[in-house]
Amino acid sequence: MLTRRTRIGIIGAGNVGKTLAVALMHKGYPVVSTASRTFESAKALARLSPGCVAHPDLQGAADAADFVFITTSDDAIRPVAEAVRWREGQTVVHCSGAASLDVLESVQEYGAVPGGFHPLQTFSSVEEAVKALAGSTFGIEGDEETRKSLAALAEELGGTPIFLRPEDKALYHATVVMAGGVLNTLIGAVAELWAQFGIERNDALKAITPIMAGTAETLFKNGLPDAGAGPFVRGDVGTIRKHLDAMERQAPHLLDVYCKMALAGLHIAAEKGVAPPENIEEIRQVLTEIVER
Repeated sequence: MLTRRTRIGIIGAGNVGKTLAVALMHKGYPVVSTASRTFESAKALARLSPGCVAHPDLQGAADAADFVFITTSDDAIRPVAEAVRWREGQTVVHCSGAASLDVLESVQEYGAVPGGFHPLQTFSSVEEAVKALAGSTFGIEGDEETRKSLAALAEELGGTPIFLRPEDKALYHATVVMAGGVLNTLIGAVAELWAQFGIERNDALKAITPIMAGTAETLFKNGLPDAGAGPFVRGDVGTIRKHLDAMERQAPHLLDVYCKMALAGLHIAAEKGVAPPENIEEIRQVLTEIVER
């Protein structure tokens, strides 16, 4: 059970590890040890949490703690876990969205307990990530006691816990990437199209991001399908045809993306009940013809 008397260690001193260290410190949990790929990065994390000792080796950090978070890159989790001689009763938790508990198989050979604790948040900067943890969702794996401890921690950090099965993790993480990194790619590509009418990408982003923020806020407040708006919700076939014609002439590399994304969400637009069913069907046919040609 994780309590404020539990000695916590963090292996991996990147932004995720630093964010977790600061967040735990703010809630009164003792982060007592850390280690990382370089001793310098471990010392940088230790400076953020009074009482935390940076260790030059993984074993030292693990030995000093009862509850260890592995916050390395996904590919490093298994090698890190296998490099340590764990002890019975320790809890070892990775923070990967994609990896399941199989990457921690080696910890069980020593009688330690594995877990998964993935904050559904971006970590571009520690300061912003610490603020953003409140309101975030945390994907959790483990046995019953570990799930209870990690769920309680997620709630204490202001988040919402969800419990994941091993077979869910890859799809879960794919959705996270679609909502984050893939969205950034799409918006970047859209912003670059503005150059065709004389507006540079960064200026285009300044114009586009308020719409994104407004959309996200409406989604949060109203959910789906009520947050939907625009020509697909209205069933505005003429406007959509104009979009398709313009993109075929000026952005053919994104035409297929536009059509497939529109098709993927068309049933949600229809759920709002604004567009006549025959308009929704016509839109579906127009989009499908382009995708299949």
